[in-house]
Amino acid sequence: MARMQPMSAVVRSSILPEVRRLALASGLDPVALFKRAGIHRRHLENPELTLPVRTIVELLEVAALSSGLDDFGLRLGEARGVPDLGPVILMLREATTAREALRTLVSLLHLHSTGIYMHLDETSAPVFTVDIVAAEIGQCRQAIDSALAGMTHLIRWLVGADWNPVSVSFMHPRPQSKARYERFFRCPVDFLQDVNGIVLRASDLKKRLPDSTPALRRQVEQYLRSINIGHQDAYIHNVTEIVAMTLPHGEANSDHIARYLGTNRRTLNRRLARAGLNYSAVLSNVRRNLTSQYLRGTDRRLSDIAALVGFQNLSSFTRWFRHCFGTAPSTWRRKQRSAEREGPKLKRPR
Repeated sequence: MARMQPMSAVVRSSILPEVRRLALASGLDPVALFKRAGIHRRHLENPELTLPVRTIVELLEVAALSSGLDDFGLRLGEARGVPDLGPVILMLREATTAREALRTLVSLLHLHSTGIYMHLDETSAPVFTVDIVAAEIGQCRQAIDSALAGMTHLIRWLVGADWNPVSVSFMHPRPQSKARYERFFRCPVDFLQDVNGIVLRASDLKKRLPDSTPALRRQVEQYLRSINIGHQDAYIHNVTEIVAMTLPHGEANSDHIARYLGTNRRTLNRRLARAGLNYSAVLSNVRRNLTSQYLRGTDRRLSDIAALVGFQNLSSFTRWFRHCFGTAPSTWRRKQRSAEREGPKLKRPR
């Protein structure tokens, strides 16, 4: 089955200086940490350089395992503050309301990373969700923790430092202690949930933002002229985001996705073909990534996972899984848990 290329999912390297600081504070050797991940010093010096999303995900997992801190990602996001999203931050300050700012973030996130997907769902209580979709990534709980902490910082930066979510949910299991999570998010925090997300109030989205300065507005206008918002990477990013959003509802067929994008199936397939992809490849890639996240480190029933990735019954899911992963879901889960328990650790410097 065709799949998206492993190197297609990248992220700006702006997070690395904060990883270095936290690694040192946690008793790790950051030089050894980055060397093991294959990260060159130039990526620490230039935040505009990109790295595979998989590299960053594995970096954070190894750091958590080596430091013994299962909340390493949360600590990273907490210490980092408002994430460095490069020029995307300029765009957010041009929004008039929090809703407009978050929608702008969703639409332009591909300028920061092509493997991180965010969505603002307002079908009932507003939920801002985060997913990581990249080829062959392993456990990514630390990256998700860091991302949700970063988004909370960003919303507080937009609407006020005293803002608190209604609640926050994570797909991964509960850490040894959730006290730090509740202290940072200042709301109920739930684990083993169906989404990684921040629940907001409808009134939060209506909050008006301060007007930007004329100088900032000129910067934004100059940047808008320098980029191509219709770039095919943005289109693939949007398609992937919508697939991830609609899978649990059984609506991730090409006709539905095309309608969501305001087009038809033929146009959808034609634009994907320009990037060397087809709809089946995008769908399979999202399913593979979400399935591996649901299976790793949790005891979710396979029937529940099957439904979350868009299958109507367990037998169909199992057949698909065997075709993609070469083994049964239960066997794959068992092997992954064993491998993660025996994973490599970095020695602390003396």
